[in-house]
Formats: sequence, C-alpha cells, structure tokens
Amino acid sequence: MHILIATPAFPPFIGGGERHTGTLARHLVDRGHAVTILTSTALKEPDLWRGCGQDVKVETVGSNLKIVRTPIRKMPGGIRGLLAWRKSMVMLSALPGTIAVLQTMAKRVPPLVKLDQALTYINRTVDVVHGFNISWEHAMMAGWKYARQNGLPFIASPLAHLGAGPRDRVALNSTMRHQRHMLSTADLLLTNTSIEARGLQERGVDHVEFKVAGPGVDIPETIVTMPKAGAILSPYVIFVGRTSYDKGAIHAAQAVLHLRNQGSNIRLVLIGRETDEFHRFYDDLPASDQQALHVLGYVEESLKHAYLKEAEALLLPSRSDSFGIVLLESWLYSRPVIAAASGGIPDVVDDGKNGILVPFGDISSLSSAIKLLSENQELSRALGENGYQKLVARYTWAAVTDIVVDAYREVVDVHGPEMKTS
Repeated sequence: MHILIATPAFPPFIGGGERHTGTLARHLVDRGHAVTILTSTALKEPDLWRGCGQDVKVETVGSNLKIVRTPIRKMPGGIRGLLAWRKSMVMLSALPGTIAVLQTMAKRVPPLVKLDQALTYINRTVDVVHGFNISWEHAMMAGWKYARQNGLPFIASPLAHLGAGPRDRVALNSTMRHQRHMLSTADLLLTNTSIEARGLQERGVDHVEFKVAGPGVDIPETIVTMPKAGAILSPYVIFVGRTSYDKGAIHAAQAVLHLRNQGSNIRLVLIGRETDEFHRFYDDLPASDQQALHVLGYVEESLKHAYLKEAEALLLPSRSDSFGIVLLESWLYSRPVIAAASGGIPDVVDDGKNGILVPFGDISSLSSAIKLLSENQELSRALGENGYQKLVARYTWAAVTDIVVDAYREVVDVHGPEMKTS
C-alpha cells in the first residue's frame, strides 16, 4: 500500500507524537509499504508559532519514504497570540453553526503555508490517508480534505488530550465542533487507549468505528553507561517530558522537595523541553532546593534511557497525555511508574499492579507514592517487572504495526465510491 500520513511535526522534531509517527513510518516501510509524510518544517515546538522555513522541502529516504515539509508562517503575537486565538475558538465552539468558521480559524493551528504546492509532490497513487494529532489540527485537516477530494479512505489518530474531567481546559482544546465533525466523518479512528475512544464518544464523536492501537517501543540499540564524575547521585526519581504544569513537572518537583523536607535524600531528574513557567517556579526556590532538582533539558535518546534505567521510579503526574510513551520506556528496564489518573494513562497503567496512579495535582498522594516505593523495594521490583511483562505482551512496535496495517486493509477493502459528507 501507499499511505499518506499527515502530521503537524515529524522527526527530528522531539515529542511523543513525533516519535509515534516517525517509528510507525519506519516500521511500515520495513514491511514493504510506501509512505509519504505531509508535515511542517518545524524542528522544535516554538517553531509552530514563531514560524520557520520559506519553501517546501522534500526528503527522500530510500525508495519508499518521502517527507514533504511545508513552511509555517509566524503567528501574530507568538505563543500568547496562539493561546488567545485558541481560547476564542473554544468559546466560539460553544455556539451552533460555527463549524465552517472554526475550520478557517484552524488553519492557524499551526499556520502551515504552501500546502497546495506540497501536495503536488505526492507522485504515487495513495491507498489511505492517516491524520495525526487533533490538538494541532491543520495538518490532519489538510489530509482529511485531500482524502475527501480524491475519494480515499481517511483514518485519524487523534492523540486527544482529554485531561482530568469532562470540562477540563485540556479536553476542550481537543473536542471543538470542527474537530468532532472531522473525526466523526473519518472511516476509522485509531485511538491510543479505550479511555480516549470513550471520552471522544462522550463528547459527541459518533457514527465512526474505533480501534485501539497506541504507540510501542523498540529496544534501544545502545545504552550509555551512567556518567560518574559530577553525576547525579542516587537515589533519584525521573520526570521525562515538557516541564509544564499540565504535564505535572512542577507537581513532581514539589513532591520531591516535600519528601526532602521530611529527611529523605531523594532527588529529581527532569528531562525534556524547559518552559518559562517551570523556570519561574525554579528561580523562586532557595538554592538548597534547586540543588535537588537536576534540570537537564533535551538529552540524547541513549542518555535519556540510561537515566531511566537507573531511576527509582518514573513520575508522569500529567493531565495532558493521551498515552505516555515514556511509561513504556520505563517498563523496558522494569522500573515502576507513578502517574496521574488522567487522560489515557489509566488505560496503560494498572494501579497497584504495574504502577501507582494518583489524582492530578495531588502533591500529598504523589509524595506518598514515591516514599512507598523508596521504602518497599519488593513492591517496586514487582511493579516494574509487571510493567515489563505488559510491554512485551502488548506494546512492542511489531504488535502495534500489525494493528495499524490491519486497519489500513480494513478501510481499503470496504471503502466504496459513496463518501461520507464533509
């Protein structure tokens, strides 16, 4: 088959969704399928609102992978302008009859340009279009429209962030009228978890079939040895992801500092894109507290895995994860996980069996869970080993790719000339 994947960003852009699409594309190509990626020129998250690139760029990797990158126009007002634009869209979505207006406004999320030119580089007959990431929906919307214009089946992987409740701000960003309409008119939705599927249905995404696929992991080829000189001293717990409030980075830091105030020597390693809100939190801390928080920013994948391998536990107290690939990466080394009971996480982590779930924002519960695992090594080992067994049984990339390819074949086989209305 020839699969067109539409996604707002693609490696070397760093992020969970980008690892998802990048690794899936590689596995599809390894199985003999042709893949064209329609994406942006963004290399890091701020590019999505600062703008980047002037011209369409085309990369060919071997004979079966083509990456078409379209430029991004600068968003007026930068990140604040984007947030204000998004807030206005959420408010407008509360009104009936606004789908067409919202679709026009979505062309700034992110502001991709020269899409028509980019689409001319698709020089093979496409069998199926697969759109990713409903939170930055312009790319998915472009793939959806291309499928409708050319009579092709369309599959969506929303990667929807549904937060910690039905009216959670994070959820509202992923379930506006135009987003629900696009997902409802897809031929199939591939969700990361059954929680994501149910959450979308409860919020009005209907008349569409769901299948759960999720991401997977590959065993890394190289794991570096933990550095010794000047290294972070054990014991430590680790947070991996954008160091934002919604991701739970500040809560993770507060929980660790709470334990240290009670006499614990636990430290926290934070890996991932640094944010202004975390820097404001960090800068207000006394020097003694700052020394317990090792903010590393982006690091090489091999070094990230080395830190995961030696950590006491992974902390992912997030309300903005549709899945949390780092959970699998932690289980790869039989390390236990402590995560928020939000988003898609409870469908991945079985509380008390392969990890511990806590309410989002509950510092007391988070610190108690860290203390429990620090003091009960038998429980810690059991949770980590159970996580590894779940990973091997369900979340290898071979298993995930089987599900995705079966989904492609299903929609291609049943797809007829009569299209759903767009």
